[in-house]
Amino acid sequence: MGPSLWRATLQLCEHLNQVLATTVTQTRLVPVEPRARSTRIQVSFRQGGQPIEALLAARFGPLRLYLGQVCDGVPLSDRQVQLRTISYKYTLTAEDEPEPLFRWEYGRQLPGLYCRHHLQGAVPLQIGRYALSLNDLHLPTGYVAIEDVLRFCVADLGVRPRSDGWDQILRDSHERFKSELDQ
Repeated sequence: MGPSLWRATLQLCEHLNQVLATTVTQTRLVPVEPRARSTRIQVSFRQGGQPIEALLAARFGPLRLYLGQVCDGVPLSDRQVQLRTISYKYTLTAEDEPEPLFRWEYGRQLPGLYCRHHLQGAVPLQIGRYALSLNDLHLPTGYVAIEDVLRFCVADLGVRPRSDGWDQILRDSHERFKSELDQ
């Protein structure tokens, strides 16, 4: 929350960059300057104006992490702007692979009848006698917080945390996110 869309987004990035730097990466989330009079803003890892991925050392080998969100600024009665997620895309990709192994996505208006919150990826599946890829499905997930993706990286994929207090940092950050939703 902040006095403008830009300030609210800078505060979000400052908070998440501190969480990232103390859990899995020093790669920074950066807001993209919104068009004039726009109420939407994009946040992602960026360098030289272009989206990038953060390199992570996992127990299964190097992975590339991408975090990106599009947010809308909702004006509140006390001259504050609260960010609301319009869409997100979080991916984990094996270092030399073109397709993400896991891709968590959300969009308020997806084409077709697919689940708005879903997981896809380049994971082979066998359903009975049929072989397919997780990319062929839109596995429902519910809202996926960035903190949950970071926890997955550390707890399941073996990414070495950047601080001993990583678990509490992620818990505190997620609680802050939930409390801002309740306001």
